[in-house]
Amino acid sequence: MFQVIGVELCFSIMLFSWFLIMCLMLIYLCMNNISLLFSWEIMNCMSSSVDFDLVVDWMSCSFSGLVCFIAGCVMVFTISYMSGDGNLLRFSLTVMLFVLSMNFLIFIPSLISLLLGWDGLGLVSFCLVIYYQNSKSLAAGMLTVLMNRVGDCFILSAVSVLVVLGHWNILCLWNFEGFMAVNLFIMVAGMTKSAQIPFSSWLPAAMAAPTPVSALVHSSTLVTAGVFLFIRFFDYLSSYYWFGVFMVYISILTTIMSGVCALYEYDMKKIIALSTLSQLGVMMMSLGLGQPMLALFHLYTHAMFKALLFMCGGNIIHCFSGKQDMRQINNVSKLLPVTSAFLNISNMALCGLPFLAGFYSKDLIVEGLIVGNINVVTMSLGLFGVCLTVLYSMRFSFYIIWGNESSDAYTNVSDNDMKMIFPMSMLVMGALWGGFIFQSLFCLFSVEFFLPSAMKLMVPCLIVLSLLFSFGFWDKGVVKGNFSILNHINSSMWFLSTFICYPSMTMFKCTTNSSLKVVDMGWFEIMGGQGVFNFNKIMFFLLEHWLMLMFNCYMIIFLVLVFVI
Repeated sequence: MFQVIGVELCFSIMLFSWFLIMCLMLIYLCMNNISLLFSWEIMNCMSSSVDFDLVVDWMSCSFSGLVCFIAGCVMVFTISYMSGDGNLLRFSLTVMLFVLSMNFLIFIPSLISLLLGWDGLGLVSFCLVIYYQNSKSLAAGMLTVLMNRVGDCFILSAVSVLVVLGHWNILCLWNFEGFMAVNLFIMVAGMTKSAQIPFSSWLPAAMAAPTPVSALVHSSTLVTAGVFLFIRFFDYLSSYYWFGVFMVYISILTTIMSGVCALYEYDMKKIIALSTLSQLGVMMMSLGLGQPMLALFHLYTHAMFKALLFMCGGNIIHCFSGKQDMRQINNVSKLLPVTSAFLNISNMALCGLPFLAGFYSKDLIVEGLIVGNINVVTMSLGLFGVCLTVLYSMRFSFYIIWGNESSDAYTNVSDNDMKMIFPMSMLVMGALWGGFIFQSLFCLFSVEFFLPSAMKLMVPCLIVLSLLFSFGFWDKGVVKGNFSILNHINSSMWFLSTFICYPSMTMFKCTTNSSLKVVDMGWFEIMGGQGVFNFNKIMFFLLEHWLMLMFNCYMIIFLVLVFVI
């Protein structure tokens, strides 16, 4: 065990060291206003070059540093959270491979080399989701990996279309006949990875993974890969008017669906996962409104307080003997005061309360929604989705922190474990001041919207009113009745798995199986190795037959001539 803990600490030190290197590189790039591009030509075939490219700019350095900082905190948290696990070394190596795949995705601008990170995230996430080897984890892992494979298929389709250009570097594409198809493929792939409707059901199912993995996945790695791909491709995607309109409607629908489902959920980790889905909808909304830098800004701030939120939830689960049902966890404010304070801060940052990290980015996105070129109904639905965030966050706090006394006796519940408190203390600084720091560092995050005073104060007033409404709503025990139909519909996420995910996966599975049998096991075998083998077998058999016949004829003639002579 001491050896494993030493490996954990070494991994944490490596990640924090990379974070410092990225900070220094970011300062150098910003002060000199430069970006670096490294290219290695692997092969060149028929005027198409396969390159391994690396781009080092302010965006990739800042995002990579943020990912490694959160991953370092997660690794320190893991030492205590999974101290009794017998496969901790394997888990740690898998997490490091997951972080490496995300860094490949961040730094590689070539679409064909991007598959190293894109497919790596899907494969390693499957290994992490099924870490607890049981039937529930396997079902969740299969749903996760198969839905991600749908996006992988569209990425491969985009790669195949870009053969026409002779390169796959996304930094220097140009318009051609199949450019619209490439944008469509990229859009579907990004929606799949970031779990937008109708591909949303895999994200709560991925909660079968250990809580440290959930903190990493839902803050800055797997689910943000689609948003980051959209930001890289935004100049090309925004050239089509339908992209912005489509993404606004899809993102608002995703935000509302996740918010409503979170109001009827009792699993603590699934509520936090649905809040991630809601914030992903906000990021996609910013992209649809034509503000990619605000989407990146919200991605950064969301990563800080969402990792903190998952760590607080993980500490509660760890102290309460693995319980995740909110109805079985009560009075946390007295038993775990430090964790309760951190949980409240992360929840308030999630709601977008003024001067916390989430406020700086979320307020700008909602102001962009108000001034955007959309109708009143769409704007109202977007604001309603923002208000839902406050409702389910306060419901979460009322059940967990300010609930009634628990009937069970917990004697070992305390906040004395510094291996859990230390990473949460580092992340709480990001949840408090991250928005101000990021907005001060990056001038592209300081977007100004000129609005009348009434409209400018609309967003904070809506948040405060939702907060006051939720205090009266949840404190009086409203919505504790047995709405069986609504509970069933919302707990199953509007039957997305039944009507969309499983049929689409079945269609892709049948298509790939048919392709395997018709192409790989059919024509490729007939025209390839098996066909050549059978052809050679027949030819050699015939050759052997005719050689034996000729040999017999020659022997008869030889014997006759000998007899005559």
